[in-house]
Amino acid sequence: MSLRSRAEGTGAPAIGHAVPAWTIGALGLVAGVLGSVVVVGASGWLVVAVLLAVAAAVLPRGPFAALLVVQLAIAGLDGADVPVLLLTTHLVLATSLLWAWTPRTARVQLRALTPAVLRFVGVQVAAQAVAFVVVALFRDTGPVGGVWLAVAGAVALLGLVLGLVVPVLLRVGETGGR
Repeated sequence: MSLRSRAEGTGAPAIGHAVPAWTIGALGLVAGVLGSVVVVGASGWLVVAVLLAVAAAVLPRGPFAALLVVQLAIAGLDGADVPVLLLTTHLVLATSLLWAWTPRTARVQLRALTPAVLRFVGVQVAAQAVAFVVVALFRDTGPVGGVWLAVAGAVALLGLVLGLVVPVLLRVGETGGR
């Protein structure tokens, strides 16, 4: 029994543990469908959410992942299942962005996905913590709590842009086109 891969046997370079690229889209599809079942519940809107999840997996460069996120956010305004809502929307967008720029027939090295997974986990930990605080503060306010969660998210996003993106853009202008 040999521990060499089939690629090494044919003379191709070894790339380490890898998965087919379509598994990225499949992960987004599963997240979208399961998250929709939990957040939207059994209704006619669930059919729309599942169709958007399928379309986002099949056509990741289209607007379908964003439309699914908007639908889930509106469905989650009552503040129920906020952790699932945050995880689902983030995972659908992250996998859709990654899947959109990965060739369909490629094999993706698991080691290459490590930075993306670490960023995903870091953002999730921070977002879940903020959501926990906001929901704890506004739990009894009904739909108003969901609105405050959206406001807190918008403020956090604005802070992120002002704190990270703007300084990077200012530094790019200073380099003089290097």
